[in-house]
Amino acid sequence: MEFLQLTAADGATTTICHQGAHVCSWIPASGTEQLFMSKASTFRQGIAIRGGIPLIFPQFSGLGALPKHGFARTADWQLQQQWTDSDGAALAVFSLKENIASLTLWPHVFEAGLTVRVLGQALEVTFSVRNTGDTAFSFTSALHTYLALADIRQARLHGLQGTEYRDTVSGQEHCPETAPALEINGETDRIYANVPATLTLAQPQQRLQITGIGFPDAVIWNPGATGAVKITDLEPGGEQRMLCVEAAAVMRPVQLLPGQQWNGSQRLVRLPSQD
Repeated sequence: MEFLQLTAADGATTTICHQGAHVCSWIPASGTEQLFMSKASTFRQGIAIRGGIPLIFPQFSGLGALPKHGFARTADWQLQQQWTDSDGAALAVFSLKENIASLTLWPHVFEAGLTVRVLGQALEVTFSVRNTGDTAFSFTSALHTYLALADIRQARLHGLQGTEYRDTVSGQEHCPETAPALEINGETDRIYANVPATLTLAQPQQRLQITGIGFPDAVIWNPGATGAVKITDLEPGGEQRMLCVEAAAVMRPVQLLPGQQWNGSQRLVRLPSQD
């Protein structure tokens, strides 16, 4: 499999796999790895990578007739450009268009792009979709970000209080989030609607500011110990060292008329601990 490593002027790095335009690693300047990657992940063509930032398009999960999470995460993306800007940030742009395989699954023509930018303590990933056909289409999407944790028992996610979520585990809808800080205690699979732009993942050693732009929803997922044993490409105990905080457009599918373009991004910024 083919990979691209971007290195900013200050030493911050990110690694992207051409399959799926999949961000596999992010190390801020003078920092440590911020994305979880399963040691049991299969790096093979056509097989989804377990960890990093999988790109979900044009269908989230099993919410439709397509294979789970659509086809973009296992498609071969093309590197269009890479460069270093005047601030010292390293950037790359990948693209994907329809092909015979995608048209068999989803009969629409499109141009998708993924731009990755790394500098200092920040990583920004921007996804775009343009309808290049002559008929409208709709889609759901997410940046399925696996964040690395030292210990999930000590992690707290702030910013969701007052929002409503769909609990995929229980099947309940319109569940109110009352906790000022979300703690993960077992299997968790929730789609939060109309979330604040910025959430904060707090750990004893650091905080991570998570900002979504264009994505109205957020998916919070961890399989818990009971779910983890069913995932063959997740190493034992891996669920204790990761939490997916996904920028998503799920509750209301994005509608694109011919010629229209949609953009969504997620920006991650590492901050020091408040202690």
